[in-house]
Amino acid sequence: MVKAFSSNCVVLRRFCCLKWTVFVVVSLAGVLVLWPWEPELKIERMNVKRVKVHPIPPVSADVWISLSVRVQNRCMYWMELTDVDVGVKYRGKKMGHVESEGWHVRGWASTKVDGVLEFSGLPSSEVAHLLQDLAMGKIYFHTVIKVYGQLGFLLFRIPHFLQIMEKFWKKSENQE
Repeated sequence: MVKAFSSNCVVLRRFCCLKWTVFVVVSLAGVLVLWPWEPELKIERMNVKRVKVHPIPPVSADVWISLSVRVQNRCMYWMELTDVDVGVKYRGKKMGHVESEGWHVRGWASTKVDGVLEFSGLPSSEVAHLLQDLAMGKIYFHTVIKVYGQLGFLLFRIPHFLQIMEKFWKKSENQE
């Protein structure tokens, strides 16, 4: 009888260990699925549409840039984007920004935000660099993307969730 009792105890211990292992794995998977991940922001397209140089002193230029930003929602909650702001710098100097409002992104989905930037009166020092980069066919911009909004699940809203800033360099092809 002593042997039967000790073997039952070992079986019960193995069953409890298996039960706790399954519980921990299921809990970790639930946390992974329910965790509110930050959205992935990516500039998909950024093209110089037009450049107009004003030769009368002081020399300046007007630049029009079209861009497209993809917002990828990586969690199961929907996102209500109240403001998407894309700022652009060229050679360390802020050129301007474009804002877009009122976007909705479903859970595990993505949306594309399009816009056109218009920069008027680039100074003469930047015009020379811009014309040189245009002649080479590539222009390097420093972009900053800010996203403001909230999360939601079913009928519940979680306010003031997103304020993300992404900085990276982007190549742009001349499309004149």
